[in-house]
Amino acid sequence: MNILKELVNRVNEKVMVKTVLGEETYYFMWNAPATAEDIQAFENRNKCSLPDDYKEFLLISNGAIVYKSEYEDDGYKLLSLEEVEEVTHEMKDDGYDISDKCYCFLQCLFSDDVLLLDLQKETNYIMDGDVGYPSDEWEYIGSDINTFFIRLCQCNGAMYWRW
Repeated sequence: MNILKELVNRVNEKVMVKTVLGEETYYFMWNAPATAEDIQAFENRNKCSLPDDYKEFLLISNGAIVYKSEYEDDGYKLLSLEEVEEVTHEMKDDGYDISDKCYCFLQCLFSDDVLLLDLQKETNYIMDGDVGYPSDEWEYIGSDINTFFIRLCQCNGAMYWRW
């Protein structure tokens, strides 16, 4: 089962989450889906092939805001295909040595950190772009998109990959 499809179907706008510290309200805002043509155009422009599970997400929601709380500067922005190109280009312009087959797909709303898809890898292709370190020190989080979101949900939006 695709966790992202379940999230989009079950969590629309806000949800109350119980944590060890009490209850927290998080907001989830989903974009309109991308079309197969949008995805193909992205792949053609960038001479790449996106992972199937990421394409599945894009066909459900072409970007989103997840785990955004009411009172804090937190949460994550899943980038639309247009934003993927824009943010990746901006990071390269800012001096980050990002491979031509790596694309930023998620921004942390509480920092400048990103997660990237490394399209040179077939499995465990998500890389943690911790902007506090040079890009040659960025590490893989050992995950694909679906597993990443399962773990993110299990941790109620916490940055589990940095534990």
